[in-house]
Amino acid sequence: MQTHWFYTVWPFIGVGGAIVMVAILLTTDTFRDNTTVSRWRDPVWLAWLAVPLYWVHQFEEYSLPVLGFDYSIQQMICKKLGFPPYPDCPIPLSFYPVVNIALMWFGAPLAAYLCGRNVLIGLSFWGLLLANGLLHTAGGIMAGAYNTGLWSSVILFVPLSLWVLYACTIRGPYSGKVVGAAFGAGAVTHVLLFMDYGLYKNGVIGNAGLLVFAAVIGFAPIILAAIASRFFKRELLRAVPMQ
Repeated sequence: MQTHWFYTVWPFIGVGGAIVMVAILLTTDTFRDNTTVSRWRDPVWLAWLAVPLYWVHQFEEYSLPVLGFDYSIQQMICKKLGFPPYPDCPIPLSFYPVVNIALMWFGAPLAAYLCGRNVLIGLSFWGLLLANGLLHTAGGIMAGAYNTGLWSSVILFVPLSLWVLYACTIRGPYSGKVVGAAFGAGAVTHVLLFMDYGLYKNGVIGNAGLLVFAAVIGFAPIILAAIASRFFKRELLRAVPMQ
């Protein structure tokens, strides 16, 4: 199947960026808001951490065929939606980089940048990581087999998402309602992604609509978290020092 070169290369660009960013996160204070406590309890640093973790996940999901493994998330999605495999599957291959790049190359860094002013927005992408991780994990358990994205979900997404909940609520100063709303915004975004597939399958939207929806989905956690923020006092949303 002939494809544009970028459809093959983009996950490798992401994992290269992840290696660099994780090195910066772990060895410098560049992304830290509070240097008086462990970086693992700094909500701003944790918000930035979500970015390279998802780049690693995207690499696992989309690079395996290139590396010679017989696992293709694109073919899996087509099969689950009742479409024939590529090259006959109608979902444009451009959809996959559009939705993933919009989410984690643009949306997640923007949310992390805003975390110092609004922790609900900053942590919203962790809800997406947890929802995605649980879905991959449950799918692997139910099928008794590997699915593309399973290892990064089990090793990174689920345990670190639970750590963020613990560090920011049980051991941190933030209300469980605030952090819960942040995670809820990310989880709802995952639901909206499935709605995107459903609308396309039922002919409500075409290829152009699918791509536009994908681009908007990239900023859905921020939009949903901003709406949820209206129900909380502003002082509850600011990044505050942890003890």
